[in-house]
Amino acid sequence: MSTPAPTDEGLMALLSDGEQSALAELVRRYQNDIFRFCLHYVRDVERAKEMSQETFIRVYVARTRFDASRKFRPWLLCIARNLCLNEIKRKKAVTMESLEEYASTARDESGEVFQSAADGPDQMMMAAERRAMVAEALAKLDPESREIVTLRFYERMQARDIAVVVGSTEGAVRTRLHRI
Repeated sequence: MSTPAPTDEGLMALLSDGEQSALAELVRRYQNDIFRFCLHYVRDVERAKEMSQETFIRVYVARTRFDASRKFRPWLLCIARNLCLNEIKRKKAVTMESLEEYASTARDESGEVFQSAADGPDQMMMAAERRAMVAEALAKLDPESREIVTLRFYERMQARDIAVVVGSTEGAVRTRLHRI
């Protein structure tokens, strides 16, 4: 019987104790997510790669300050978000990627959204219309609202974790989601 893989928080404890392989495992687990997250903000592949690398460098530097009683993923996303926001401020007016483009990460190389074999042309057309309507509605939101919706529905984060990432309270995030 194999031992279960250590939790992210457990890996941070190992990293804090000097176990370098723990960082490699965290990078393996989160590099794609952090890249997509950064790309959402900076809208440039090369800059997103740089922000992703810098995020993990910051994780390593802050390894002894990580509070193991808290969740790792929101802490990691908060680091990435702060780096991206600083980059945006430094580079000035960089618009956020539309959620339709962001959601395209769920597509295959041909650009088609993964569909069920049971989906016929009519279901596919209705799904495409729904995606277009959602993208249009989300494009009308202010950047902060769009960020909260992205974290909730595309990153599948809970309100308490979103609050950590955006520097707010869980109640404020829930209220904002309800109003949006």
